[in-house]
Amino acid sequence: MSKNYIPYAFYFTLAVAGILGILSFLNTERTVLGYTLKPVNIFSDILIDSAQIKQQYKDTLVIETDQCPADVVCFRNFTKEEFPLDNLLGQFLLAKSKNAKVRIAWYGDSFSEGDIMVSDLRDTLQSLYGGNGVGFVPITSEIAGFRRSVIHSFAGWNTTSILTNPGSKNLGISGFSYSSDSGNYVFYKGSDHFRHTSAFSMFRLFYSASTSHKARIVINRRDNRILEMPASELPAMITVKADSIRQVKASLDQYGINCYGASLEDETGIYIDNFAIKGNSGLGLQGIPGKNLAAFDSLLNYDLIVLQFGLNVSNSPAKDFTSYVKGMAKLVNKLKTAFPGTPILLLSVSDRSQRKQGQFITMSTIPLLIQAQEKIAFDNNLLFWNLFEAMGGENSMAEFANSKPALANKDYTHLNFAGGRKVGLSLAKSFIHEVELYEKRRNSLAAKTK
Repeated sequence: MSKNYIPYAFYFTLAVAGILGILSFLNTERTVLGYTLKPVNIFSDILIDSAQIKQQYKDTLVIETDQCPADVVCFRNFTKEEFPLDNLLGQFLLAKSKNAKVRIAWYGDSFSEGDIMVSDLRDTLQSLYGGNGVGFVPITSEIAGFRRSVIHSFAGWNTTSILTNPGSKNLGISGFSYSSDSGNYVFYKGSDHFRHTSAFSMFRLFYSASTSHKARIVINRRDNRILEMPASELPAMITVKADSIRQVKASLDQYGINCYGASLEDETGIYIDNFAIKGNSGLGLQGIPGKNLAAFDSLLNYDLIVLQFGLNVSNSPAKDFTSYVKGMAKLVNKLKTAFPGTPILLLSVSDRSQRKQGQFITMSTIPLLIQAQEKIAFDNNLLFWNLFEAMGGENSMAEFANSKPALANKDYTHLNFAGGRKVGLSLAKSFIHEVELYEKRRNSLAAKTK
């Protein structure tokens, strides 16, 4: 006669349910006898997390400003100037009449890697204020096939970065440097994906070398030029101009020449140089030699520095960002020294989701990190733009990822190109709003002086 095991199965199921029920009372992870116990809720599919409903983003550093339109996320001014962007905005209008060039350095992490968000911001501003070409481009790239704003191929280069060799004296403005090797070349072709990236009139190559060298530049497959590269310990550049450049190929005559990147641009217009680096919290930029940053500023004359970071800080289990605030303050001081008088715009971290009780909700660290970033802006007299708010605030990343068509990846962390376009256009609208306010102030002043 066989033994009846049904009661044992019932007792085992009851015991498991009891253990899960006990774990449901845990609000945070706990370690018992070397094992980590995570909070669970066996009723998560039928209960609403009331704590999440109460969670709200609290703006702790509010400064009274002019009323902001409902459809615009306005810049917040933590500087000591009443109108810190007026020089930049005036250059926008001069660029529109083909009398100036505006250059913006964009430092970011994987959120804007591949020109996501930046490409649509750039395209919109170029449509309004002029300019053709994508601006700064690297020599090599792990995501060359992913980026839509330029067609890019290369071979024969050894790459160094702030991630692989922080503190190297050869690092350029982007945090990278590239040493020429056998069979070296780099090829760029304009992209038809955006309105102003298919053709340009100027190609710049940035380098440093202890002795003089030569570069071979081929424009549109037919125009071959040999350019001298004079010796220079600091970053220098060579420039090629033509009526319409749709593609360019460059190669160097010897091994071991240090290059920093190139630029595809016109004589005038708006340019946003995207220096986004995957895995960078922002603190890694301190590894770029200050003299190299200053040398690039003397070559390119930057009008605005943008700092877009946070994703690589938000996943920290710590809720205290004091050390990050101090580290970013050191970085800001370094940038202010290298780019004297150039305004700095700090973007908050985006929304990011975590799975809790079967739902994707805003990570608990995000509001705390945004407040820390506001403090960075406040303490260091920066401009601030709330990227979290521009996305829609709490739980917006989940809405982006689950929308049809999707605006974000299913990692609930990164935007796709469609989501990047939406947020990029939001930032463009903020700039346009500032230009409109600037024009009103200028017109009002002109009327008073008549």
